[in-house]
Amino acid sequence: MEQQKTRMSMDQIPFDKLEKVGIKSDLIKQMEKQEMTDFLNGFRSEKLYTVNAKINGEDYRIPAKIRLQSKEDGSVDIKVHPIQRLNVPDEYMGHKFSKEEKGALLNDKNLGKTVELTGRDGKKDNYYLSIDSKTNELIPLRSSYIQVPEKIKGANLSSEQKEKLAAGEKVTVDGMTGKNDKKFSATLQVDAANRNIGFSQFKQEKSEDLKIDAKQSEKQGAKQKVH
Repeated sequence: MEQQKTRMSMDQIPFDKLEKVGIKSDLIKQMEKQEMTDFLNGFRSEKLYTVNAKINGEDYRIPAKIRLQSKEDGSVDIKVHPIQRLNVPDEYMGHKFSKEEKGALLNDKNLGKTVELTGRDGKKDNYYLSIDSKTNELIPLRSSYIQVPEKIKGANLSSEQKEKLAAGEKVTVDGMTGKNDKKFSATLQVDAANRNIGFSQFKQEKSEDLKIDAKQSEKQGAKQKVH
């Protein structure tokens, strides 16, 4: 099986710098495959790690996400992302937020649409925006990163559903298949913080047998009322 290519390799992880911030190398080596792939691609860790921090001259141990940052000279640094106070700035990457947009980010943790932002390279592109539920950071994700599939959990998506998902909107999808082949419905939306399509508002669907039984019970109940 061909190994997935990443921007950085395991050999480039600066374990000495990790030790300095208070993270043992074993914790990194125990990352699950997908998290390690994301980590080596420079994305924030999925989990929070306890790191060393100096606040007002005092030493503390605080929870934070970490990521690798490749420098121009080829070396790799560790960037720490501690939990922040939830706040949406007036302007971000060249985009000025409206009152409604701020409300969406603060209440839903998701902008609910794509916006044009200016990257560090000065180039403009369309992005999704959401707030990391663990650190309260505002996270951008290029819209080109997400490819909406034809099916999700066995349920076919209509053209309208695919368009809405690609646009960052919420979409309710029925007839998806979960564990033990049980059918369920849920609200789907692109989650920039986790770089995927997130699920919320799960609802278990009744099986066809249960629906038939329910209808038969209703009919029997109706007959009893007539008598």
